[in-house]
Amino acid sequence: MKKEMYVQYLIFRTLSISFYILSVTLLIVSFSNAETLDSKMGARPLGMSAYTAVADDINSISWNPAGLSLVQNQETAMIYAPLYTDINQSYIAYAYPFGKWGTGGIDFSYLNYGSFDWRDDTGRDVGDFSRKDYSIYVSYGLNLMESLSIGAAIGSTSIKIDPLGDSATGIGFDMGALYNIANRASIGIALDNIGGVSASDRKIARQKIRFGTAFSVINKQNSGLVIALDIEEQQRKFDTIYSGIEWSVFTPSSFYVKRKIQERYLTLGKYKDMADYTEGLPEKKGKASLYIRGGIQKRLSVDEPMAFSGGFCVKYTVIPKKMTLKIEHAFAWHPYLDTTHRLSLGLEFGKLIYD
Repeated sequence: MKKEMYVQYLIFRTLSISFYILSVTLLIVSFSNAETLDSKMGARPLGMSAYTAVADDINSISWNPAGLSLVQNQETAMIYAPLYTDINQSYIAYAYPFGKWGTGGIDFSYLNYGSFDWRDDTGRDVGDFSRKDYSIYVSYGLNLMESLSIGAAIGSTSIKIDPLGDSATGIGFDMGALYNIANRASIGIALDNIGGVSASDRKIARQKIRFGTAFSVINKQNSGLVIALDIEEQQRKFDTIYSGIEWSVFTPSSFYVKRKIQERYLTLGKYKDMADYTEGLPEKKGKASLYIRGGIQKRLSVDEPMAFSGGFCVKYTVIPKKMTLKIEHAFAWHPYLDTTHRLSLGLEFGKLIYD
């Protein structure tokens, strides 16, 4: 009887919080109307498609800064993405946890569009021009109370066109929130480019809002499965729906483990005796692990076929409880564009906050 009442309580709590966050989202939507430039990277969020409520690693810097509160040790990531023809993107990020004081992070993105023909009004070729975009953001995530985390980010986005000498730089603000429920579920909201990013009387980035939920379906010593769902708002309407999965092949789901560790700290005020909750985690056991990801995207505002994504992550402990190497790949298949790939190399290093 007590177990049934507890399950009913969890369901009621989840629905109540979901309704509250959705209401806040709709309120924000009614005041938003801006333009966009998306420079987000990260093999895990791009492979899964849905990441807002999954956020718990270095990718949280640009996808949902509230997720930084779940980072367990220092992390760094470097990504290279050959996109279309001469277009390519590079990215580097770093996150540092301060224990109960939260986690800070910084990332830098460079997007090179390559060279284009430059012609005058008569169609005569007068040379080439090129465009490059830069963005740098500083983020911070903090556990505010019980299972609720919040985060914020501030940064700049710049556009430069040569040899015209045309450039523009604007300041952007992001915010996020994450609520974890019984270690197995999370709901989150991420607001990107709040109010839009303007420079030289023009919009160079538009506001976007993502509402997401995630649930850990399988939690075993040698496997784990997480499913996630996001919906994105742009220009006063729900634009895209995203769904994704992450399967942990040899170890428990890091989604579940990280939330259990946070709950343990909030309950006891310390990370002591965490072995029961970190059993099987590569950083603790010195194992290799494999994660397989997949995702689906569907535009709601226009009629077009679904897009698909996927990828994998291999984690290998170089020095037990000191350094873990991450090699990741993500691909995105679009019905009208070429398939794109992201290659990522990352490190998790330094003392774990629960040791």
